[in-house]
Amino acid sequence: TLDSGVRTVQEAGQSGSLVLLGSIRTLGTTLVPGLMQDFQAQTGANVRFQLHSENGFSASLLKAVEEKRLDLCFTSSPGDPTLFESFAFRRTPFVVIVPQGHPLSSRQNITLQDTLPYPQICFAPCAGLRKSVDALFCAIDAAPIVAMETEEDAVIAGLVAAGFGIAVLPDDPLLQSLPVAVLPLTSPDPSRTAYLSRRRGIRLPDAAERFWAFCREKLAQK
Repeated sequence: TLDSGVRTVQEAGQSGSLVLLGSIRTLGTTLVPGLMQDFQAQTGANVRFQLHSENGFSASLLKAVEEKRLDLCFTSSPGDPTLFESFAFRRTPFVVIVPQGHPLSSRQNITLQDTLPYPQICFAPCAGLRKSVDALFCAIDAAPIVAMETEEDAVIAGLVAAGFGIAVLPDDPLLQSLPVAVLPLTSPDPSRTAYLSRRRGIRLPDAAERFWAFCREKLAQK
């Protein structure tokens, strides 16, 4: 009740309702701002958004939703289904990036099996995408040669550009600005899933409820 009252006072002091969103970086650069823009344009709602990344990890964003510091969060992995209501949607697929001049850089596409002889920059175990990439290697019953591990996909891309290894990453327009070759992954299935989550058992502010419903309908079309 106190949280709700504080939120009401905050919104009364400013124009429009407030929606508190969290997102990992790869979703927060284009997809989430696009949804925010479409929601305002199509509904005409006087809604303000705050978009937070916490430390960029799915687990931290879900924790913020659990503690009611955020209304909704966009993540690469779902939370505990007893605590969170989540729905999945398809995202851009995984690709392999290699430094310019690498033996694989002239390829038009690649299989994960083709990457095995080369050292790789991998996600650290705490990163939300680590499980997804591990699952790809499990599908071919293999493991990469790990050159180093780090948490952020942007840092991984920078290390690849500097020649420290190759990497399996989600496709992202930002990769085009780096001196790397981006190779479509053809096998195993490179499709990728992301999630929008809310805490179970609570009623969100009206604007957040409407944005949740809007996102579910919009993302189901992708």
